[in-house]
Amino acid sequence: MIEQAPPGAKQTAADGRPPLGQFYEVDGRQLWLHQSGTGGPAVVILPGASAVGLDYLNIGDQISQFTTSVLYDRGGTGWSGEAPLPRAAGEVATELRDLLRAAGVPGPFLLAAPSLGGGYARRFAQLFPGDVAGVLYLDSFYEHLDDYMPEKLHLDKVRQPNPGPIQLALMRPAMR
Repeated sequence: MIEQAPPGAKQTAADGRPPLGQFYEVDGRQLWLHQSGTGGPAVVILPGASAVGLDYLNIGDQISQFTTSVLYDRGGTGWSGEAPLPRAAGEVATELRDLLRAAGVPGPFLLAAPSLGGGYARRFAQLFPGDVAGVLYLDSFYEHLDDYMPEKLHLDKVRQPNPGPIQLALMRPAMR
């Protein structure tokens, strides 16, 4: 039996839908979102680099015991439709705001942001301050990070990985 999709959600075929959550159309593409629990403020987890919403399912389940928990996949990641790259943080933040509206998740939101999600959460808060109850940075990117790190660990002093052609060829199947 196929569950009825909530208003605004796109139901997918039984063989092509994620194990939970729904698709919502935003800017001409389908984006995946899973909402659980009730209450506010809703905690929205912004996945880090190379992560997807379901990577945070366990913590989302814990959060849903006392308030609304929201997991999602940015365009071009996980279950969501493809997105043109590169994209500015403002585009990602606007996409998230539009997705939350399409899904009917009431704000303001507590943005929980691990890793790269911190940059997107910061931009969301700058663009839509009335939609933000707070931001929780979890080992996140932060533009003043170097101010608090020892000089030998400043971003311009640390050697960055540079994958060669063989490593890129091996990683290609896992990348979109």
